[in-house]
Amino acid sequence: MKKLLLFALSLCFVLHVQAQKDTLGLNYILKSPLLEARFKQLIVDLASKTPIQDAVQTKEKISDYQIANARAQWLSHVTFFTNLNENSFNRNSTYYNPNNPNDPKNDNNKNNYYPTYNLGLAFSLGDFFTTPRSVKIAQAQKKLFDAERQADLRSSKNKVLIEYENFIATKKLFELHLPLLEEALNNFQSTEKKFAAGEVAIEVYSAAYKAYNVEMVQNVKLVRDMNQAKIDLETSINMPLENAIQLMNK
Repeated sequence: MKKLLLFALSLCFVLHVQAQKDTLGLNYILKSPLLEARFKQLIVDLASKTPIQDAVQTKEKISDYQIANARAQWLSHVTFFTNLNENSFNRNSTYYNPNNPNDPKNDNNKNNYYPTYNLGLAFSLGDFFTTPRSVKIAQAQKKLFDAERQADLRSSKNKVLIEYENFIATKKLFELHLPLLEEALNNFQSTEKKFAAGEVAIEVYSAAYKAYNVEMVQNVKLVRDMNQAKIDLETSINMPLENAIQLMNK
């Protein structure tokens, strides 16, 4: 029985010391409403860095490319062409007399055509209607992604603040219960001595042990709840709580 008590006491002491170590900086923050407000904003900022935010950022970049492509798509339907009237361009060309090949002369009888150069530009009339619509569609998609971003930010903020409040509540319940556990332990130890000296009956000793055991069970549950709440909070902020507290000092 004594070995069991010593083990239980050691376990309670370790858990209590560990809890104080984990929350020592937080206890200081909780004493100041301004510091706590800053810390809440810090964990909200940390919790906002979600995979959804990364995905939305990538989608928005794709939207920017789609908008640029939509604005430039009409260029792929434009055709530019040019040619020249060779006869007009070479008005002073020569010809060879079939009867005397060694006597070349200017050919002044060729017709001249105007304009000398022909330029042309062809495009699709439908682009005047489809291009603005394609741009508007891409811009609307980007607005949808921004709405998705804002919804995720609100959700992550709400989630992390609830987890923070849950952790603070379980932490306070754990701390409030420690005096009750200590009182039950002291009563049991005193009763045990009296029982050993024959001053109290077995029923009194048994009742003191049961009372202490009830508080021990409650302590284990509170430690579990506090640790689970801490894990949930750390999962949302993607770092140990102690590291987040250290960021307050930077």
